Amino acid sequence: AVRTHDTSEPLERVHEIIEDLPAERLTDETWASHGIEIIRIRESDQALIHSRLPALSPPGLRWHGQAITWRNLMPSDVALNGRQIVHGDEQLGDQRGYLGLSGRGWSMMTIDGPRILVELAPLIEVEGDDPNYLSALRREFLIGPGDVLLLVGGSGVWPHPPPEDTSDEAIEAAAARGTFGELLFRHETDEASGQRLMMIVPRFGESRTVSRNPVR
Repeated sequence: AVRTHDTSEPLERVHEIIEDLPAERLTDETWASHGIEIIRIRESDQALIHSRLPALSPPGLRWHGQAITWRNLMPSDVALNGRQIVHGDEQLGDQRGYLGLSGRGWSMMTIDGPRILVELAPLIEVEGDDPNYLSALRREFLIGPGDVLLLVGGSGVWPHPPPEDTSDEAIEAAAARGTFGELLFRHETDEASGQRLMMIVPRFGESRTVSRNPVR
């Protein structure tokens, strides 16, 4: 299952709450530079996150089951509207493009017990063209019972102008580009703006998690 929690709190507050958890940061340098943080948390800590980060809108929940094929895990596409995405030394984008987070996953048995294998990759879609799965950012994770993958916006390469440059031109130029994480997880409504948190929550069948006595 994929849960989303939209909060009116700023990104700095989101990071403060996560840092207080017994969490494991899984983000590598490349994903961090694209403004996305991936953290393994305990399933029981979801309630604490919800209580400390006031909701901006009703929570989201989407069931995917055994998701063998790639699909966009975000609850809605994010229109680029001419904005450029910072991708290393390049800038990606299309006036007609939409940004998403593609994923797939399935259950498997390992020597340590049942796990869910999750693959993730940022996605740019343009109507009429094949989806652009950014293979350089494709990553896979194993999630065990009681664990959750939490995705939030990170610092990345923020395109904000330096403090001394507050000209209209500099601010306009900054708004025309951003990181994947900035655009994917910044959530805005007519009344307020905030951050979106995404939680990938595995579900294991009872028969997969009950230990059995060895055959003698």
